[in-house]
Amino acid sequence: MKDDVRDSLHGQAVRLRAELERTRAQERRARALIDAAPDAIVVVDTAGRIVLVNSQTERLFGYERAELLGQPIEMLVPLAARPTHVARRDAFLKNPAVRPMGSGLDLSGRRKDGAEVPVEISLSPLHTEDGLLVSAAIRDTTERRASQRALHEARDELERRVGERTAELEQVNRTLQAEIADRHEAEGALRQAQKMEAVGQLTGGVAHDFNNLLTVVMGNLQILAQHLRNDAFATELIQAALGAAKRGADLNRTLLAFSRKQRLAPAPVDLNELIGSMEAMLRRTLGEHVSIVVNCAEPLPRAVADPAQLQAALLNLAVNARDAMPRGGTLTIETAAVVLDEHYAAREVDVVPGRYVMLAVSDTGTGMTPEIVARAFEPFFTTKEVGVGSGLGLAMVYGFVKQSGGHVKIYSEPGIGTTVKVFLPEAGQPVEAIAPAAETAAVHPAGHEKVLVVEDEDDVRQLVCRLLTALGYRVLPATQGRSALTILDQEPDIALLFTDVVLPGGMNGPELARRATELRPGLKVLYTSGYTGNALQQFEAVEGEVALVSKPYAIEELAHKVRAVLDS
Repeated sequence: MKDDVRDSLHGQAVRLRAELERTRAQERRARALIDAAPDAIVVVDTAGRIVLVNSQTERLFGYERAELLGQPIEMLVPLAARPTHVARRDAFLKNPAVRPMGSGLDLSGRRKDGAEVPVEISLSPLHTEDGLLVSAAIRDTTERRASQRALHEARDELERRVGERTAELEQVNRTLQAEIADRHEAEGALRQAQKMEAVGQLTGGVAHDFNNLLTVVMGNLQILAQHLRNDAFATELIQAALGAAKRGADLNRTLLAFSRKQRLAPAPVDLNELIGSMEAMLRRTLGEHVSIVVNCAEPLPRAVADPAQLQAALLNLAVNARDAMPRGGTLTIETAAVVLDEHYAAREVDVVPGRYVMLAVSDTGTGMTPEIVARAFEPFFTTKEVGVGSGLGLAMVYGFVKQSGGHVKIYSEPGIGTTVKVFLPEAGQPVEAIAPAAETAAVHPAGHEKVLVVEDEDDVRQLVCRLLTALGYRVLPATQGRSALTILDQEPDIALLFTDVVLPGGMNGPELARRATELRPGLKVLYTSGYTGNALQQFEAVEGEVALVSKPYAIEELAHKVRAVLDS
């Protein structure tokens, strides 16, 4: 009996040893598999203590296996990341499920030497007889992150280069477009100058032949008058014919003035004195329904011109202004010393850069369309009724100014009024002797502020934007008031609104300025217009003192005015 028991116990012991050996073999195979894994494997219990690690864990974190077993998993986590780690572990324990790589568990591990290493973790729940265990596969992502960073840097560098190249191409395109626009504008101005020159040559030839005919007619009438001096009826007829011939001679002199073939006696003229001597005569000529405002700059250099022809030109401009105000209005006469620079001269074709004395005549009348302005100086062109005007007033002014070496410019808006500016060479400073380079050598005040330019004329807007950009300002262009307000709403750092007084779209410059300053209190406003500054005061929309730079303006004038308004 005892032998049977002994044999039975011995058999059980053999089986147990065999079973234990199989278990140990399985453990060795499992450990070998775990050690062969490419990732670090860490198994922890629900208390967060390490119960199993593989050799990759030792290599990744620099600890011996014995140093890790039984220790809290937090020893492998940097101090700053431990709250996040604990929160994720608690969330996993509440809902244990497989969390594969790429599920958002990107953390940093802490090595034994204190260095941090970027890792990616996947979690798996292990249900054992002793309870729930958590298996964490930890992968070193240093190389992957370095590769991603290199890819991002390469992408950013590529985007930067593409952006730079795109900006270069856009700049080249803008330059080409500006050059094309400048060329078209110059070609248009050249065609206009050639047309006026051709008309002038034709007019001069006709006037020369007509003078010969008038000489024969008037001479024969005078001889006939001597022979028939005792015949009262014949004398009356001859005197009527002579009067008509003299009017024809006067008309012919106007044609000669347009063709620049009249005889001039240029001399230094004080425009202020000339206007003062004509003021009373102008008030009688224009009538009580026209209010005359005179604003003369002091001191004013003398201009080179024929005084008699200059008086006739001023009278013609004043009469034209009166006729444009049939219900009455205000006529403003102004003088100023100005500089026409090479930029303005390039656009006008027939202007020599230099210093001039300006005479401006402005009205608050019906105004003219651009099509009418383009033909206003042509002989016999008129918008008046038949029999009211000959169409030679502005033609005479044009010819006289050109023959005097000057320049004349019309600024007009339908329903608002017209300004005619006459630029005559400054006495003692021949226009031809002034070198444009001397003007460009000046140092212009610059800035870095953001400026909103509102101008409906494309060529003028492009010129202003180029000038201000060259001075260092950041420029935003707009063509009318509503688009300007939209830009103001989107760009909070605009420091200056530079706007034309007359704009399309139902909102003029003063109204735009009012709305803009309501939207952006403290915004500085600078006006520009072809009308003179004092003539602008006749507009009801402009109240109080305004900052204005009058067209045409030199770079230096624009630079100083913008800087002065921004610094005010």
